[in-house]
Amino acid sequence: MPDRKIPLLPAPASSQLPTSEMRPRRKLLRLVIYSLIATGITTLMYSAYAQVFGPPSEPGLNLNSAKRLGYKQLENIPLRYIPREYDTDLKRLVFIGDVHGMYTELQELLEQINYDKHTDHIVLTGDLVTKGPDSLKVIDFGIENGVSCVRGNQDDRVLLHYLRNKAPSEKQLWVEKALAKKLSKEQAAWLNSCPLILRADDVKGLGNVAIVHAGLIHGVPLDQQDPVAIMTMRSVHRRSRVPSSGTTGTHWARLWNRYEKHERVPLTVIYGHYAARGLDRRPLSQGLDSNCVRGGRLTALVASTRTDNPEVFSVHCRKAYSK
Repeated sequence: MPDRKIPLLPAPASSQLPTSEMRPRRKLLRLVIYSLIATGITTLMYSAYAQVFGPPSEPGLNLNSAKRLGYKQLENIPLRYIPREYDTDLKRLVFIGDVHGMYTELQELLEQINYDKHTDHIVLTGDLVTKGPDSLKVIDFGIENGVSCVRGNQDDRVLLHYLRNKAPSEKQLWVEKALAKKLSKEQAAWLNSCPLILRADDVKGLGNVAIVHAGLIHGVPLDQQDPVAIMTMRSVHRRSRVPSSGTTGTHWARLWNRYEKHERVPLTVIYGHYAARGLDRRPLSQGLDSNCVRGGRLTALVASTRTDNPEVFSVHCRKAYSK
């Protein structure tokens, strides 16, 4: 029987596109995936914050929230307090990390630096109150001595209770609520006057300075920084650059120092909040929360017309009031 020739079927269509056509699509797919991840992380952050401070109509969930809530986003430290290169009179700016109601240690620190209210101006980096025993004394001292301060996340929680904003978990925030009930109108008004960011230019030994409680995102103008991030951030997600209060990402100060050094006029950030790192001094950032309320130290950074570089002072905090 003669062999029959079986007609060849056409080759199946390839499921693979040529390499040159695949690359643009792969890049687009990666961008879509990264965008979805960034959106998811942002949503989780805001959801976590909303559990404490309420739904998105409540404080701190977008760049406009500072204005909507009446927060003071940015203020300048008066020029008369700033020690500059060619000043002949003695002036000192005294930056102090998180006090947390540790009034006794605050007084010991001021005694160590020979504080003089006529030549020295104190700047507190937020979290003045809660956890420690003497929050009201710290506020009264601030009022009596014309102290400057920035708003910390603990200060914010107390004020939210005082102003009767929603805070759904009373058991979780009972300390802040109890303190809020003790505030006088004058004390609440002074604490509420602390802006999110303080600015001081041409500080001797430091240059241009921004003081915040927790941190800043590089590349975002000061007047557009997110209030929640300013008060709570510790790290930045490695890919999305979304700020987080957690510690698993890249420390925001590391990124700040990496990129800010290329600016024509760099800005040094002085901050608190990150107690786990303790005193954290870098060329363009100065972290001053040295964990006083947990039995660590209370730290001051002093810029003066009499010294070329700022000096660090600290005192031991005898008792741990917080775990």
